[in-house]
Amino acid sequence: MSIILPASGPAVVAHGKGDLRIEDIPLAAPQPNESIVEIAYGGICGSDLHYWLHGAAGESILKEPMVLGHEIVGVVLQQAADGMGPAAGTPVAVHPATPAPGDVRYPEDRPNLSPGCTYLGSAARYPHTDGAFSRYANLPARMLRPLPENLDLRKAALVEPASVAWHAVSRAGDVRGKT
Repeated sequence: MSIILPASGPAVVAHGKGDLRIEDIPLAAPQPNESIVEIAYGGICGSDLHYWLHGAAGESILKEPMVLGHEIVGVVLQQAADGMGPAAGTPVAVHPATPAPGDVRYPEDRPNLSPGCTYLGSAARYPHTDGAFSRYANLPARMLRPLPENLDLRKAALVEPASVAWHAVSRAGDVRGKT
């Protein structure tokens, strides 16, 4: 079944230092390997804050407006035309990394280990890679991770930031009594 979507939808767009806007952006037709996902929640990453407040995140400098957001969850509205990825109606988390072209040195489920990978919502390369703080996003099916049926989407959006904190604490060792 084909979904009829509007021609555009709202998105959070960073234009430069201190310039963050909610804009109506056009919705492109998905590529054959892309699913259409209705975004439910997103975690605000430090990089999102840096693009907004400073116009850059480290060496990644905004050269043009960019949609923010890569810590996102939502529901698949339309499965990729090539038949890959979760079916329509599936709640998903998004793994925002894209491996470098031709890089096969990383485990298939860990594209973030590719040395030249890019991420949704990143100005590390030009043209920038738009993120998914938007109503709808066309996302490669390989990025989508089905969520357990009993996991609320709002709670699911907290898994990635919480896991980063847990990982940091586990690497730091005993933190009792420390600030």
